Amino acid sequence: MGFPGVMMNTRLLEGGAVELFSAGRDVLGAAPKGGPRGRSRPVPRRGAGGSPADGGAGMPSDGNAAPSFSAPVAIGGLGGSGTRVVARMLQLSGCDIGSRLNGALDNLWFTVLFKRIDWTRRAPRPEELELAAALFRRAMTAGLGGTPGPAGVQLLDSLRWDLPPNGGWRCGAQVPDLDALLHSPGAGGDRWGWKEPNTHVFLPALVRHLPGLRYIHVVRDGLDMAFSHNLQQLRNWSHLYGLPQDEPESPARQLRYWTAANRRALDFGRTHLQDRFLVVSYEAVCAEPLRHWQRLLRFLGQPEDRPLPEEFLIRPCSIGRAQLQDLSCLPAADVSAAQDLAAEVARLDQAPFAARPFSAQAIPEED
Repeated sequence: MGFPGVMMNTRLLEGGAVELFSAGRDVLGAAPKGGPRGRSRPVPRRGAGGSPADGGAGMPSDGNAAPSFSAPVAIGGLGGSGTRVVARMLQLSGCDIGSRLNGALDNLWFTVLFKRIDWTRRAPRPEELELAAALFRRAMTAGLGGTPGPAGVQLLDSLRWDLPPNGGWRCGAQVPDLDALLHSPGAGGDRWGWKEPNTHVFLPALVRHLPGLRYIHVVRDGLDMAFSHNLQQLRNWSHLYGLPQDEPESPARQLRYWTAANRRALDFGRTHLQDRFLVVSYEAVCAEPLRHWQRLLRFLGQPEDRPLPEEFLIRPCSIGRAQLQDLSCLPAADVSAAQDLAAEVARLDQAPFAARPFSAQAIPEED
């Protein structure tokens, strides 16, 4: 069983709503059920003598530095959707996606600032998102240089106690990543961006606070994703999409999250970003890396005849894994909704064309 336009059974060469939060109101759904999952120190809504936009009093404004840097480009999607492959393409295009990366090329400064344990049980407040975006932009461009301002200092001190080895929040980042963010020296070039799967969760706020942001949303087949072991986004953010958090984990629950999260990203991107929004099918990238390389270059405003380095090869081993599963555990209505969205993704990804063969070391795929 496969989705229209998505290749489910081929072993191939391997390698985007409404405002999430508006005026402090969570419009994605009800508050999460259950008690706190962790503890963070409170962060003030506004630093004394300054606004969150500049990090509060004492945080040097990046107003003078911002014009020397191009608008960023970001990559997001559900965990395990193949965002690493597209991030590598972005790197090969000459874009700086950060110096503090994990093996999946996630930007760990974004993880520190946005993937917070406190936000897994409540919706972020607008001023919290504004401060996080301001700190991230400065770190990635001019650099924080150890002077994030009073509001920034208090925020980073709060987050420090959640991260290992101080705390038990297993978000993928640790205290050394926070310290590297705090003392970021500034970027060497003007073209910058990042990849972190959770980016799509905060897309409306990022678009608001990072003018000109371009966003690439990576989508992998919903049935395959329903049987993925990567459930972190489901666990962390289902409450932001009006989905219950107290249900047992199951392929059906993961499929519902896949549909809700991707639907939100697609609707927001098409409505608010338009030509600054690119939807990429992971399966299509695996089948046609050259076409997607050219799509990416066009999206970035670069010449499309730039060659794709021959290091770029993808060898997926789990495309079509849903075919090995008993799909009767998935409600028909959920499958139908996911199929409708998959057909839309296939259209947005454009029609396929023959790609030239590549031969080189493979880029690891994501589970």
